[in-house]
Amino acid sequence: MKRSLLISTAVAVLLPMASADAQWVFVARKAAQRIHHMTEGGVGGQPGYDFASVVLEAPADKVFAVALDRAQKNRAVHLLMSDPGARRLQVAEGDRTATLNVVELSEGVSQLLIAGRSRPGEQAASSQVVAAVMRVCAELKKTCELAR
Repeated sequence: MKRSLLISTAVAVLLPMASADAQWVFVARKAAQRIHHMTEGGVGGQPGYDFASVVLEAPADKVFAVALDRAQKNRAVHLLMSDPGARRLQVAEGDRTATLNVVELSEGVSQLLIAGRSRPGEQAASSQVVAAVMRVCAELKKTCELAR
């Protein structure tokens, strides 16, 4: 009797968690490979900002490794900082900078975020940040597209 009660209690407690986890996986899969971006143009001599993010069905360490490799091989940018433990790097192209961060959402699912800063008085370079995300997607053999 006690054993049956214990099993019933465990199922009642764990079942909602399993359901929530399954819903999270469903939501992540629906959002996968859709690039979301936001741009804020510079005003009054201030720099503009550009943000892009994408959920990828790939391990976070692999996504970061690909992004770091691409940054190191890109002769147009200078690697300012790399922190593999935090999965974060920062690059510069002239006086423009961009910070990339990879977050593990679950095993095999990660989110790539890039925030870029443009020159004062210049429109934010949305196409450059989105293009960087697209290059990482291509390297990972993922077909990414801009969210609508």
